Amino acid sequence: MKRRLRCQQLVFIAMLLACLLFSGYQIKTAVAAVNNPQQTLMVAPVIPDDNQVKKAAGYYELQLPQTEDRTITVQAYNASAKALTVGVSILDAQTGTNGVVQYVKPKQVNRQYLTIAGSDLVKTPAQITLAPGETKDVPVVLKASKARPKGTYLSAIHLIALTPTDTANVRQRIAYTIGLVLHQGSDFQSLEALRLKQTSLVKRSSGFQLRYRFLNPERHFLKDATASVQLTNASSRFFSLKMQQPLSRIAPQTQFVMTHDIQGQKPVSGQYRLLAEIKQGRHLKTITQYVRITGDGKLIASSRTAFRLAQQKWNLLKVAIGIVVLGIIGFVLFRWRQHRKVKKSAEI
Repeated sequence: MKRRLRCQQLVFIAMLLACLLFSGYQIKTAVAAVNNPQQTLMVAPVIPDDNQVKKAAGYYELQLPQTEDRTITVQAYNASAKALTVGVSILDAQTGTNGVVQYVKPKQVNRQYLTIAGSDLVKTPAQITLAPGETKDVPVVLKASKARPKGTYLSAIHLIALTPTDTANVRQRIAYTIGLVLHQGSDFQSLEALRLKQTSLVKRSSGFQLRYRFLNPERHFLKDATASVQLTNASSRFFSLKMQQPLSRIAPQTQFVMTHDIQGQKPVSGQYRLLAEIKQGRHLKTITQYVRITGDGKLIASSRTAFRLAQQKWNLLKVAIGIVVLGIIGFVLFRWRQHRKVKKSAEI
């Protein structure tokens, strides 16, 4: 009975402490939100029920209208005691280093690959003005068209408080970026068109870096892929290099760079076979190329024939070395036997 009573007391005390800690955390969080002088602009996406592809997502993923323009809204709230001017714009997506999506101004994207961008399909006001404590719906117009190429158009709605916030002598601007994924027809994720455009080598003070430039030329938004690249030396596997890199997001019709840093080593010259594998779920894309690292550390394109020729030369060299080693061993054994015969003859 005493043990049960002690256990019950301990459980009660633990529950009481947990409640106190949790309530204290809630109070601190609420006070911090109210007293935060940077909370001048607050926004919230108004997700349409009838056109949202992913209902639980906190961003827009919509089917583009075919016949009539459609307007969606973003709620903007001025939490400050002063009038606030808010800039509104559409950013386009590009893929950054190692497969991370970045949103940039339309003028910054590479139009060589991104022929039609999300910013071409959307219209917003350049700016709005909010009175103190005012909430306003920001209209975002999706342009209708049946002639657009099928696929995914990746962009984002960008809202920024043009009135800066002064905090500790630092001028800050509050900004929000809301994802805007637009589909023309049904989209499917395919790795087939993914290409390895260029491989380069950059020398560092304490090693070198390999850079692999990939291109996603289609209007496919690729998610949660993994890339592995292996450089196999024609002469020895000891000089081979391998890397693996998760690619969380690859924007449609963009190119990106995947980097591999090698510390404390120098590039070994010779012929190499480059095998790149990109995997996404059950899908696998394999790319094979042949390159050569020169004596001065440059990486240039090569061929399968040159790689095989280097392999054959190395194999012939290994055979020649083996023959020489066996010859030396045979000669030593021969001399040893001759020495034993002479020694036995002398003893007789």
